[in-house]
Amino acid sequence: MTPAKPNSHLRNLILGSILFSPLAMLADGSISGQAISKQTGNPVDFATVQLIDAKTGKPLTIGTMTDEQGRFTIPGVKDGKYLVRISSVGFIDNERPATVAGSDITLQPISLADDSKLLQEVVVEGVRSQMRFELDRKVFQVDANVVASGQSASELLESIPSVEVDQDGEVSLRGDSSVTVWINGKESGLTADNRAQILEQIPGETIERIEVITNPSAKYSPEGTAGIINIVLKADRRGGYFGSAELGVNSRGGGNAGFNFNYNSSKWEAYASLGFRMRRNKGGSTSERTYDEGYFSEEMTSGIAGPYYQNQDATSHNRGNNLFLRAGATYHPTTADAIYLNAYGMFGHRNSNSDTHILTHTPYQPFDEHIQLSRMRSNNRGAHVELGYTRTWSPDHTLDFLIGYNHWGGPQENYYLETIGSDPDLPMTSESRFQEQNIHLNSIEAKIDYTKKLLPWLKLEAGYNGNYSHENTPVSGSTGTSRLDLAVTPYLYNTFIYQNNISALYLTLGGKVKDFSFSAGLRGEAWQVRTRSLDFDDLFSPLPTGVTDRYDLVPLFKKNDFALFPSVFLSYSLPHDNEIQINYTRRIRRPWGGQLNSFVDISDPTAYSYGNPQLEPQYSNSYELNYIKSFPQHIISLSAYIRTSDNMMNRVSYLYEGMLYTTNVNVASEVNTGAEIVVKNNLFKILDLTTTLNLYNNRISGWQTHILPPEGFVSEGVDLSTWGLVSGKRRDSFAWDLRVMAGLRLPWGLNFQATGRYASKMLTAQGSRQGGWSVDAGIRKNLGDWSFSLNCRDIFDSRKFKSTIDGDGYTQYSKRWRGGRTLSLTVKYSFGNMKARPDRNRSSEPMDESGYGGEME
Repeated sequence: MTPAKPNSHLRNLILGSILFSPLAMLADGSISGQAISKQTGNPVDFATVQLIDAKTGKPLTIGTMTDEQGRFTIPGVKDGKYLVRISSVGFIDNERPATVAGSDITLQPISLADDSKLLQEVVVEGVRSQMRFELDRKVFQVDANVVASGQSASELLESIPSVEVDQDGEVSLRGDSSVTVWINGKESGLTADNRAQILEQIPGETIERIEVITNPSAKYSPEGTAGIINIVLKADRRGGYFGSAELGVNSRGGGNAGFNFNYNSSKWEAYASLGFRMRRNKGGSTSERTYDEGYFSEEMTSGIAGPYYQNQDATSHNRGNNLFLRAGATYHPTTADAIYLNAYGMFGHRNSNSDTHILTHTPYQPFDEHIQLSRMRSNNRGAHVELGYTRTWSPDHTLDFLIGYNHWGGPQENYYLETIGSDPDLPMTSESRFQEQNIHLNSIEAKIDYTKKLLPWLKLEAGYNGNYSHENTPVSGSTGTSRLDLAVTPYLYNTFIYQNNISALYLTLGGKVKDFSFSAGLRGEAWQVRTRSLDFDDLFSPLPTGVTDRYDLVPLFKKNDFALFPSVFLSYSLPHDNEIQINYTRRIRRPWGGQLNSFVDISDPTAYSYGNPQLEPQYSNSYELNYIKSFPQHIISLSAYIRTSDNMMNRVSYLYEGMLYTTNVNVASEVNTGAEIVVKNNLFKILDLTTTLNLYNNRISGWQTHILPPEGFVSEGVDLSTWGLVSGKRRDSFAWDLRVMAGLRLPWGLNFQATGRYASKMLTAQGSRQGGWSVDAGIRKNLGDWSFSLNCRDIFDSRKFKSTIDGDGYTQYSKRWRGGRTLSLTVKYSFGNMKARPDRNRSSEPMDESGYGGEME
């Protein structure tokens, strides 16, 4: 079948939009396509593709083999009519007619039916590998992870080597919190402000794989000095209808339920899924702050004997429910064109009740006992919609256009009732505070990506990326002695307006000459930042004559910037399955809205935090050297890396009248050096073992900075020239992180998995983070269309987050925890076209599974 030729005017218009013109077509053409299993829809790799003369029926000398995704291209085919015959062991041969008339053609997927007699003899069950290597990334298969059942995306990330998730859900990579998190290769509305909440709401069962890209090329956003974590949601392309339903409960009173449905035909691919999670957990924290001898003046300490301290203990009960919905469809008007519409939405509700007991002994508070009852309630709403078009002339000649809209927001109410006793002989007094924050964050994302193989050894990639975001976040506050007499408190009011527009163009050239692979690229980004912060008077005072818009009362802060981000990748394949790679990229860490917002968080009565509108971006240069050695059942990967950063952004704390203030500032320069060792072993045909050891050293130069106070929180007459003068000494910190993931196939069709992790102590710009360890385990049993999973998270109840701040005049040790040991049971039922055996091509290769029945992007 000859596909319809695209309208030449439309094609020229699309290509012209990104300033490219295709090379003149030659008289010969190429035939491209993909081979898939009729029963499972999975790609058929390494199948033989043979070209047959349609008139004579004789095989021609032209042919090829399919790659790991089942794709193939036969170049240099002269005009004429042919049959494309595909053969593979375990399948019945299939043919497809093709006519070449001076152009390249792409066939619809060619389905191969199982040879049932042969399959009865060769079906072997293997252990699914959780991790595999690609040229520029490491890929972790979630469906191969037994303990993934019933977990959220945030919890799944905790099991990924070199990735850490702290108590607040913040993600870091190789010890660096400046990491970008994507969904399906796009920002999808995730920012540093909201990603912790979004990742907590995404059900683990909707995720196909997680990709870790530590040094992305110029094609990708340079945001995040540590790299990119890409969460790929499931997208099954098998023909017919199929789906699954899942239900789970856990020992803390929580649970999850999910349903997904897919329907695919020759013209349409459609899916819909619904996930519900109910969270119940307990948490707590403790902190001990001690003041240096001599920090307080003799005049202040007269009659008040030391030592001076502040101790705090808190317990919390957290509840939350969230709904996650996904739906999408792709329409193929021709075999070469695809139009797709995808969307997801999330609706979450959280409640948290905490009790905090504080004992203080300082000259400011000789004997002070605080008991604070905190009540938090929030409603989060998020949505992402994208519309795209893909044109495929051949597997090496494509155009993809996408535009998306993202929304995130919702109100959060915090109520604090604090009872204070400054004298044991007097009754305690009460103070009540109420604070409400309502986030409105909207963004538009646009992408154009063009790929063209210019020569047999040279490939061009070019395109445009744009992200245009706007945030409006009002905060209100009031105080009193109880809920009944709350009164407006002006210094707790703030409305933050933040706009960040980023436009980028990129160009990369790459290819392969014999055993040598290369890629070089350049990305140019221009961005504009606009911020405005309105206080109580700006919001409610009478407007001056001639002013009609309150926003005009506050000058708009404007900043325009432009930077170039180059990348270079070199790879050489050595004899005996050895490969060496070296790469370089330049990256950036821009301050996000929450770091810039001058809003003051008063949730902790002893420690306030606020944003810094004066923050500047942090640039870094990253170098990596990788070596990979493959054996029949083993792989070893060695990576050495150096990352240098200037103008480093860091959280810094300081004291004022007994209160601890924390904000973000640009301090010092940083050099990170490290080595990552990954060893994969398939032992005795039943055990798949992945061990990752990350060794790194962090050097931070000495620094000193002057921090401005939050407006309204400082007594009149204070000399601001000496306010918040904070410094730090040079720090050299060596740390290491060990992860071991083991998958074991047991008798009676049981699959067992355990993941253990240990992280050592690590120094920070103003303190240290103590080491910690944890172990998770699970077991799964498949019975036909049913599967049963029993998992235990944090078996030894050891997930605790401990840190120390070494400030000017004080030291503070903190420990926090949430959740603890949790046992969960999940039952899953699959229906429709789900009964086919595992792909016989994969059964003998447990080291390299491609995952959830879909093609790799």
